[in-house]
Amino acid sequence: MNIFLNGKPVEVTAGSLLRDVLKDQPYEKGSIIALARSSDLIKKETSDFELLTSRGPIGLRLNDSSYATLFKELFLQIANKSIRWQTSKVLAVGSFPTEIEVSRDRYQYKKFDCFLATGGFDAKTTYLMVAKNSHEGQYGTSGAVIGKITTGRHVLGQLQEGERLLGIKPLVEELAERKAFVTDDLSAPLEEGMAVESYVSVALERSAPVSCEHFLVVAEHGVLPVTDKTRTFAACSTGMDVVLIKETTGTRESGTVTVRHEGGGAGRVYFYLERRQVSNAHNIVGRVTRGAELIRLASAGSRVTLLSEPKRIMVIGLSQQEGQKALEARGLRQRRAGDTGDDAVIVEQEPELTMEAVHEAEIETLGVRPEKINLIRLLPEKAPQTHRYFRKMTGLGHKPIGTMKVHFTYPEMPLITFEGDAREGASLIPENEFGEEALRGDIGVTNMSRPIRGLIGIRLDTSDEFGPTGEERYGTNLVGSVVSSLETLMKEIQEGDIIYVRETVEPPPAKKKKINGVKEPVTRKKNTGKGEKRGKIE
Repeated sequence: MNIFLNGKPVEVTAGSLLRDVLKDQPYEKGSIIALARSSDLIKKETSDFELLTSRGPIGLRLNDSSYATLFKELFLQIANKSIRWQTSKVLAVGSFPTEIEVSRDRYQYKKFDCFLATGGFDAKTTYLMVAKNSHEGQYGTSGAVIGKITTGRHVLGQLQEGERLLGIKPLVEELAERKAFVTDDLSAPLEEGMAVESYVSVALERSAPVSCEHFLVVAEHGVLPVTDKTRTFAACSTGMDVVLIKETTGTRESGTVTVRHEGGGAGRVYFYLERRQVSNAHNIVGRVTRGAELIRLASAGSRVTLLSEPKRIMVIGLSQQEGQKALEARGLRQRRAGDTGDDAVIVEQEPELTMEAVHEAEIETLGVRPEKINLIRLLPEKAPQTHRYFRKMTGLGHKPIGTMKVHFTYPEMPLITFEGDAREGASLIPENEFGEEALRGDIGVTNMSRPIRGLIGIRLDTSDEFGPTGEERYGTNLVGSVVSSLETLMKEIQEGDIIYVRETVEPPPAKKKKINGVKEPVTRKKNTGKGEKRGKIE
């Protein structure tokens, strides 16, 4: 049994299931797969054709007459014929031989009717004709209307005698909706001539490096969630909390992939299924090179396996030695900076954008000792908005290791604060305030209820009054905690320093137990009545 697997002919045994042919193919579990009947069978049954000309395409929809059946048998012969002649009433393409019945009677034709005619009442010189307006005429056949021109009607008036058709092709889209389907059931049986698409491949544009990086982050796990679907596009609305710039715009042809960079829905990724005009709010990031049927059939709520060319170049979080191997596997050279030891952890790479890095001779990787990477545990379920804000401020939303710039620290202070963004922090509603105590190592953000909104802090000792940024409960949103050593984090740290953080799923430390019903004593700063947020903290 023969099938087409991701565009390539493959021979499989009769009775094979979908899972049997996916072993060596790009596919992520839980993604949908497109299955379609033999294209030859579909072409035989379709009623829609497209006449390709140098002035643009012309759409033809066939009727159910015997003349339309004859056209399906002949269209490949007609495909390279020229505009033989035209009048104010008709346009003629041809000629080509047929065995059509000749008639000398006159027939009524409606505007944009497409019909067969003979020259000199001889079937050996048959023409494909289009009525430019409604009229009665004698064209050597018994009417022989095969269908009607449905699209590209304006092109008819632009065509000149002698111009040759560029081709005629059957349009299978409407029929494919009935003859093709998607499934994530790997036990689905395969049929003779069936086409299988397990992934969507996108070739990225070098001229839109920022938007391309956003696209790569959205699909970094090889799966694209389809959150929105219309007749015009399929789209992904995850990861929209980004700041993008205007890069490359253009006509959004079928197969074009864009990222909206401004306005409502900024950051949304679009896969266009129909041609749309230029929009200055959309950057073109690439084009679909494989899996067009899969993305066309995908519905909102489904997931598709996605490959990009090139793949993302991201070595942050690897050791210097691992980063070297990863870069060399991509044909790139590494230039080490900072701690250059093999076991040093890469915390920065330059260039960081894939579409810039892939064209560089060398990639610089900045390394630090592993103990300088501070492990943190975040609480997305308890503080979703603060979690989103924290990941955006630190860069953890798009890379494995984030950065935090020290805003204020001082010896013997019970906390350390880091720079945030007051504008972004203005939308941080109060959530997940601390309970009886803010514990040592807690990470918090000042919410919108306080003037220094958006400030990030880490608690260095336990307090039953003040949170990680020195605010009281109502002004504090707890977002996580430091799992690694606070002593290492604080060693010789100064204002303006950068610290590096990495998420971990390590469980939180056990809470301190009470001894005979009394909590263990903790070191406390004397309460002046003015709170802890004074001086440079504000």
